[in-house]
Amino acid sequence: MKYKNKWQLLLGEMRFREKSPTIPSDGRNPFENDYGRLISSAPIRRLQDKTQVFPLEKSDFIRTRLTHSLEVSYIAGSIGQSIEKILLDKNDITINEKGLLSSLLRVAGLIHDLGNPPFGHFGEEAVQKFFADYFKKQEKDGKGDLLNPLEKADFENFDGNVQTLRILSKLYYFGDEFGYNLTYSSLASIIKYPSNSIEGNKGKSSTEIAKKKFGYFVTENEIYDELNKYLQTKNRRSPIVYLLEAADDIAYSAADIEDGIKLGIINIFDVREIFLKNLTVNKDVVIDKIDELIKLYSEKNLNKSIIIQKFRIHTQRIMIEEIINSFVDKYDEIMNGELEEEIIDISKASDIRKAYKKLQYKVFDDKNIVKKEIAGWEAIYGLLKIFTKASESPNFKPEGNTYESRLYKMISSSHRIVFEEVETYKNEEYKKLQLIVDFITGMTDSYAINLYQELKGIKL
Repeated sequence: MKYKNKWQLLLGEMRFREKSPTIPSDGRNPFENDYGRLISSAPIRRLQDKTQVFPLEKSDFIRTRLTHSLEVSYIAGSIGQSIEKILLDKNDITINEKGLLSSLLRVAGLIHDLGNPPFGHFGEEAVQKFFADYFKKQEKDGKGDLLNPLEKADFENFDGNVQTLRILSKLYYFGDEFGYNLTYSSLASIIKYPSNSIEGNKGKSSTEIAKKKFGYFVTENEIYDELNKYLQTKNRRSPIVYLLEAADDIAYSAADIEDGIKLGIINIFDVREIFLKNLTVNKDVVIDKIDELIKLYSEKNLNKSIIIQKFRIHTQRIMIEEIINSFVDKYDEIMNGELEEEIIDISKASDIRKAYKKLQYKVFDDKNIVKKEIAGWEAIYGLLKIFTKASESPNFKPEGNTYESRLYKMISSSHRIVFEEVETYKNEEYKKLQLIVDFITGMTDSYAINLYQELKGIKL
């Protein structure tokens, strides 16, 4: 019963606004309620046209951010069910709390990539590079004091995970300043690096996992402070984050390879060779399985997609089991946010994860992927250039028919409402840039490419 009170907080129903009344027969727990608020919303739907690994891929087999998020949601929920059995045995949760952790992790899996810009991590790099260049130019033009160092760091280190908190807590305008009004624990589940953009972003030089990147923009500082205070996380990760990260690692490491085989970038023999070179603890059990599947492939002429799906399921089962074992081994450190590594990396399945990473490099270097990523990078950088230039004009407002006002009116109306009526942050220059970033990073891959081409006169 050592962490009974902690779990009561983590599995509680606290929200920024009191939950609206529901029908008497509503039997959902707080996190199923959160899931319901999310699943039909526009930001979730846009994930169906956002890159997982293969940009603008027309095959209906290949994963998008949406299908990836659904897979993470399921894996996270199943891990939660197993962990709940352990917590019940420890008396850290009661039978009345059974089902809450798995529901919370399902929500966390669904939302964990919500803030990713078009073209994924390459899109993040485009935003970061643009603002590094933009602020250098401002310094040269004598306008370097419009933003303070922390405000600049928010943009120069833009991260989709940080944008996720902003979307969930503020950008989904539904009549007030509380956005989706999710539970505190659902919001805290996606704060992977509980630091601001100066205290964090230390990368590999940091011994604290919380400092490797950052977790909230200056506009969401008060929201973060309230979550941290109420959930008593002491500026460290919520235990839920460790489990979510494990589910994410399990889902994308194997799934990206499955998609790579479907597109012919790698084959089953590439998989065997790289696993043979990189496995230690799990070499026999994994190589025996892949040899068995290769034999089936040759004898029965099975579809290559079926072979790799069977292999994915086999390796994911091992990883899930070892994640649960490591959670038990490192329970105290995880509960206190003091584990400075990801669970998968300290588990006995770390060699499987390592092998998948080696294969991912082979997939990511494919020329077709690289070409589309560069095109996406150019579109995002170009859109930022167009809109930030316009924002420097006094005409960047809803009134009038100038070039700048027309660009302003192109921005999503819900984002403009947040900018004009909800966001209380004092620095207007920061707010204008954030409005533009909210708009552009919220686009789908296709919309970003098309809008850039249209605004540049490449396509009408």
